[in-house]
Amino acid sequence: MAKVKFKKIFEDLWEENEEIFKEFFLLNSDYAQAGKRREIENEFQEVGKQVKEILQKGEDELCRQMEKSQHRFYSSKLADKYWDEVRKYFKYIDLVGVIVRNVKK
Repeated sequence: MAKVKFKKIFEDLWEENEEIFKEFFLLNSDYAQAGKRREIENEFQEVGKQVKEILQKGEDELCRQMEKSQHRFYSSKLADKYWDEVRKYFKYIDLVGVIVRNVKK
């Protein structure tokens, strides 16, 4: 059975960028532990920014042709499926670029 296109694109990106994706995968695992977040925040953001740029290029490739056609309404749904697939491996990808500050009460 043929792979769904969004999964194929993600897998191809993983193979092409295996080293940085593995590094970010491990950072995601460490980021899950609240005690380590402050220690790895800068590295998480730096590596995450690079990974997110790569992943956004994959999304562009996936949706580029659809947005020009009569199927443009399905493009956002397809992009959502793509990012859901990404989140299976990078649970905290949405926190890349987010600045968290402690607020004193």
